[in-house]
Amino acid sequence: MTTSGTPVDLAALPGPAHLRLDGKRALIVAAESPVGAAIARAYAQAGAELALAVLRPDEAVVSAKRLQRELEGLGTRSTVYVMDVVLGKNVQVTTRQIAKELGGVDIAVCASDLFLGKPIGRTSDSELQQVMAYNFNAHFFVARSASDEMRRNDPAGGRIILLSHVLGERGLSNTAAYGAAHGATQQLVRSLSQELAPQGVTINGISTGWMDWMQDRLDERNDDAGRAVRFTLPRRAGSPEDVAPMAVWLAGSGAGNVTGQVFHVDGGLTQHL
Repeated sequence: MTTSGTPVDLAALPGPAHLRLDGKRALIVAAESPVGAAIARAYAQAGAELALAVLRPDEAVVSAKRLQRELEGLGTRSTVYVMDVVLGKNVQVTTRQIAKELGGVDIAVCASDLFLGKPIGRTSDSELQQVMAYNFNAHFFVARSASDEMRRNDPAGGRIILLSHVLGERGLSNTAAYGAAHGATQQLVRSLSQELAPQGVTINGISTGWMDWMQDRLDERNDDAGRAVRFTLPRRAGSPEDVAPMAVWLAGSGAGNVTGQVFHVDGGLTQHL
């Protein structure tokens, strides 16, 4: 945001205290994705300092650098990192580096997602491993490493938010591997909420449905797949901007007693599927 060409300090803008993140240090994993970038912008507007972690050292870095320049124009400091979420050790080392450079980690968001639409009989072992790696293992690794850093905070505590999909709890043909991986992530949220509560760390999930950045996933001519489009109550695909406000609320002081929950931002899709 600018006024007469002069950058505006978004952290200085007024707003409800429970939606402010001033002084908070936030790690966004998969910041190159549409939803990751939207959450980064929303956190910047709320006053947080950002670490933008991308999944691959390719065009994802270019996208993140573009986002970084956008955030700098808004008066928000951010840094770009490459995080190989397939390897738990890499996630741990990169998170430790981020925490050292930022002085800690207060908020961690993981938006890693890889779609696979195949019958189980045609799903190879390597495809299954890859789907699990990006849709469950990555979230596990980020939650493990981030919670470890949050224990070092003074005072200890923090917020972890994992992005998931409604197919983790609703069945749809040809999505067995994808749905199972997201189902595992949603159960991770529920289980870790109990484990992390004594440390002052909350963990919640945001479950998306048919979103406008998923246009290449489903063939609307297929009846099963078409349900994901037709049965949203607003009759439209969701957008990254639909998700970001929920991520801000979950990261703020107003959600301190909210943990172990998976919130649907799906246009009511789960009421039909």
